[in-house]
Amino acid sequence: MASSLVAERPAYYPALTGIRAIAAYLVFFVHFRPAGTPELVGRVLSAFFITLSMFFVLSGFVIASRYQGSVQLTRGWWREYFWRRVARIYPVYFVLNSSALFHVYWPWPEGKTANTLLLISLSESMLRGFSNTLKYVGLPQGWSLTPEECFYFSVPVLLVLWQRRGILGAVGFVLVTFATGVLLTLLCKDRPELHGLFGSWHHLFGFTFFGRVFEFVLGVGLARWWGGRPSGQTTGVPWLTLAGLLWMAATVGILAWINSPQTPYDGNVYPSTIFFNIIIFPIGMTLFMAGLLAERSWVRGFLSTRLIHALGQRSFVFYLLHVGVFSIWWHDTFGWGRHIFLQFFATIALAEIGHRLWEAPMHRWILARTVGYKKLRDQLDIAPSQG
Repeated sequence: MASSLVAERPAYYPALTGIRAIAAYLVFFVHFRPAGTPELVGRVLSAFFITLSMFFVLSGFVIASRYQGSVQLTRGWWREYFWRRVARIYPVYFVLNSSALFHVYWPWPEGKTANTLLLISLSESMLRGFSNTLKYVGLPQGWSLTPEECFYFSVPVLLVLWQRRGILGAVGFVLVTFATGVLLTLLCKDRPELHGLFGSWHHLFGFTFFGRVFEFVLGVGLARWWGGRPSGQTTGVPWLTLAGLLWMAATVGILAWINSPQTPYDGNVYPSTIFFNIIIFPIGMTLFMAGLLAERSWVRGFLSTRLIHALGQRSFVFYLLHVGVFSIWWHDTFGWGRHIFLQFFATIALAEIGHRLWEAPMHRWILARTVGYKKLRDQLDIAPSQG
């Protein structure tokens, strides 16, 4: 039997990689904006917190595209699958998250060794995202990797259910996941001894996989739709692309108009903004991605350009780098809200360095040590550096 890794070499979609760059840059301007930004502009920028939904839908599509129809729930398959997920995420996360932890916790707090070790271990293991009070330990934006990792763990089961039971299997998966989150929140909220573990309803729906499962499943559904569709793109008016763009723009406008208060632990306070975040906006994102896949348009052409595609490949480093030791140094040196565009381009430059010197080499090095990769490399007679 051919290696399961063959399933992880699908047709490549440069435009979808380009979206990652746009999403990461929007997140930057959610967190940083020039001093004196007009109120209306600030409200619109604040509404772009929903761009994380873009990453979640994209993750659902990419993972499902690679593995649908080839899932083998065996020990060897799981080992190779998780090793590849670690190769993609953890090397960059570990270095940048460790630098943030070192900045905060060194010198070692006297008399707080056990507590500090617990915080560090929760942060480095990506488990801190389950707590509404500890999710920002280390790199604050790293909380989003907790729902990502939960999705990685569960998507093989989802793919099998969808293949065997159809859409009812997917609906059942969503309902069981959602019910699990509700049950955990009912059991854990208002219990200080649990240090915020599933500590609030806002946290469940804003920050956990259990509350945001719909976004990932939309991406998986898009992959199944695309996998069963004839190849090639349509010409003429790109209706799906336009509908998706208008849908997302309207969502941003509504969120800016509602202008929900945001708290450090709970995020958006209003249930309406949570609903737009985890249900309404992802539908628009799915339509937009369907258009990029199926239609020819200038948007697709722009996102597929060599520059935007390259920036998309560096977007994960950029995302983890944009809030951290470098941003702290920048604002300590120049002041809050000063030279934000210079900070933006400096972060892009650092992301390029991090990608070339750490992310890409470590990714290749780890993949070269997976059994499936070695088999595929031998079959295709390619050099390790080409994998």
